[in-house]
This record gives sequence, structure tokens and C-alpha cells, in this order.
Amino acid sequence: MSIKIHRGFTLIELMVVIAIVGILAGIAYPSFSDSMMKSRRTDAKTAMLSIVLSQSKLRGSCRTYAGTIGAANNCANSTVKGLSASENGYYTIALSGNTGNAYVLTATAQGAQTKDTACTPLTLTINATYPNGNKLPSSCW
Repeated sequence: MSIKIHRGFTLIELMVVIAIVGILAGIAYPSFSDSMMKSRRTDAKTAMLSIVLSQSKLRGSCRTYAGTIGAANNCANSTVKGLSASENGYYTIALSGNTGNAYVLTATAQGAQTKDTACTPLTLTINATYPNGNKLPSSCW
């Protein structure tokens, strides 16, 4: 009697393993993409809250909110310290609706983040009714 010793894997075994890995990757990738988009929203939130802080400081000295995002806090020019784009560049930030007592910040997605359609744009409204900010879409904050 001769005993055959088989070493290695058959082609069928390798194909089964590749199919299983493919199925797992197909399930994991969309979840990973959603997590990445959600984490990139923090980039916009940080930029917007930084502008809110600068606006609050400006309002304390000038009694009005700034109408534009600029490089310095200045009552004569009515600009507020901040950037018109988020730190990592996933969002552009716009300041609008300035009435002296209220304003609206809007973060619009750029590049790969534009696939986050449920949360584009992010808006933050600051006024007497919403002193802590009305954040829309609320599920994205």
C-alpha cells in the first residue's frame, strides 16, 4: 500500500476562500465609506464652531455680527476671523443672512464628501430664537 501525502490547496478550495473574502469585502466597504463620510463632517463642524466663537467675540466688542469671513476681527470692516474652507478641505464655509443680530453658516461638501447627499449642506443658524444654534439637517449633527 502506498500512502499519498497531499500538500497545498486545491483550486476549488482557493476559489471558495476568494469568494468568501469578496462577500465580506462587499459588505464591509459601504459601512466603511459611511463611517468616513460621517467622520469628515467633523471637519465642517469644527470650522463652523470656530467662526461662531469669533462671531461671539466680535459681537461682544462691536454689538453686531460680521457679514463676511475675513482675516481679522474689526468693527469698521465687519469681518470675522475664520476660514472660508474647512481645515482638511472637505467643506467650504459661507456666512450669510447677517442682520446684526443673527446669521447663518453653511458648509457645502467638496470633493469626495459630495457623496454624503443626506447631510449636504450643513447649516447653523444663530439668532435670538436659537442662541445655541439651529443645526440642520439635525440628524447630521
